Amino acid sequence: MTVGEKGKPTELDLDRRVRERLLASGTLSAGTVESHLASLPDLEEQADMIAVDQPALGASTHGPRVEPELDDEGSE
Repeated sequence: MTVGEKGKPTELDLDRRVRERLLASGTLSAGTVESHLASLPDLEEQADMIAVDQPALGASTHGPRVEPELDDEGSE
């Protein structure tokens, strides 16, 4: 773990992509992570919703999907 000013972990150490590995190795404590998360500002009011199709999760927001007609051999 890299240490920033006054012995505090850096933002890289608290990045969610490496945090679990550092917690498992004991390099980073759960208390440090909890205090970091508690110190983050709540920016929900400033967020914008973005609609993105996620076909793997089900229905599309652009209307029903039209499947191609297949012949007996599975070709279009």
